[in-house]
Amino acid sequence: MEMKRIHYDSGESLVEVMVGAVILLMMMAVLQGALSFCTNAQQRVEQIRRINEEICQNLRTTSSVPGPENTEYLFRATTADGETPGPDSATLFRVSVELRTKEVSYQDEDGTIKTTTFYLFGSSDEEDEGEPPEARDTGKEGEAEDSAGSSGGDTP
Repeated sequence: MEMKRIHYDSGESLVEVMVGAVILLMMMAVLQGALSFCTNAQQRVEQIRRINEEICQNLRTTSSVPGPENTEYLFRATTADGETPGPDSATLFRVSVELRTKEVSYQDEDGTIKTTTFYLFGSSDEEDEGEPPEARDTGKEGEAEDSAGSSGGDTP
């Protein structure tokens, strides 16, 4: 029976094992940092969405306030250089709009109440105090009843 010789240079040394362990721990630390970053980013996105939802809800329910003046926008023809050929001859059309504002209050992530002003373009006819289009009075109730009655369907 022959005895096997032990080779002293086979296998890994303690230094190699320690270096491998250090590299593994560094990779785990990077992974933990990435997961922590993703978790914090998701929590921040949820906060922003909650605040945005509150702002949109308040914007829908808040009535608009007429601005101090109406504004007229002039649309003018220009040359390729961006210059207008003449003062009045270059005006293609004019649009008059009424400036309106809405102020919306919301609670910040710190718990402080903040107010944001939204500036709206349009006439007061387009704006009926935040009501949805189907709830607005169009003055055509009789026509709607007549058309429903003549449809021949089973409408109540």
